[in-house]
Amino acid sequence: MSKTPAIDLVQQGLTAARVGDLEDARRLLTEATRQMPDRVEAWLGLAGVVEPLEEKKLCFSTALSLNPDNHEAQAGLALVEQKLASANKSSGKESALPPTIPAQENSSAENETGIGFCYRHPQTETALRCNRCNKLICPKCAQRTPVGFRCPDCVREQENKYYSGGNLDYVIAGVVSLGLSLIAAGLFTIILGRFGFFTLFIAFFLAPVVAGFIAEAVRWAVGKRRSRYLGRITAGALILATLPFIVITLFSGSLFGLIAPGMFLFLGTTTVLARLR
Repeated sequence: MSKTPAIDLVQQGLTAARVGDLEDARRLLTEATRQMPDRVEAWLGLAGVVEPLEEKKLCFSTALSLNPDNHEAQAGLALVEQKLASANKSSGKESALPPTIPAQENSSAENETGIGFCYRHPQTETALRCNRCNKLICPKCAQRTPVGFRCPDCVREQENKYYSGGNLDYVIAGVVSLGLSLIAAGLFTIILGRFGFFTLFIAFFLAPVVAGFIAEAVRWAVGKRRSRYLGRITAGALILATLPFIVITLFSGSLFGLIAPGMFLFLGTTTVLARLR
């Protein structure tokens, strides 16, 4: 059985952390650090999901030894040491704040660079920050981009710049896709239903082609402008156009006749969503 590459384990571990499965995230990221102990991302990811402060300190220290200029590791280590010092002080042990964080600057340092609480989940402690707006984000909120982790607000703001369409495009997409889908669903139900057993194979290959044509017609109708929900509007129109034919076929008692419109509904919807992302 082949071993999962460490780079994949890091990605899987971060994904598990993002959805809240911390136990699986710890397992995956621990294995990633074992397979590739010189990978900074694995140690930083593990630091975000382990709970004991000593373990966090070890992870940040290791990451910092691999890359002394890593700001996330520097900030994480400094604040973990501060928390350890604070915990020792409260338990009556002798403690000293890290030399890099003077006592009078504790509060501001924690607010600027250290461990705090996710801005969307105030009960979740985290040291991870959006690399664009610097807001604290928990692993569940963090979204990995080619330039690092970002918060949902910054990701949405960037996406808004990518989407150039307006509300009128949704109306155009709905009208065009509904009309074409009604024609296509009718032809699939009436004509393909006559091919008997071969209907399944014909519909399997034909449905994505027809749906792809509908998607391209919508794209052309809106002037190739991109909109966040264009694919969903088109897919919804396709479903709305196909359902009446499925209902009519059901009432006619021809269960075999459901194959063609059913295939068009399923394969057409997935095709449209994929083409108009």
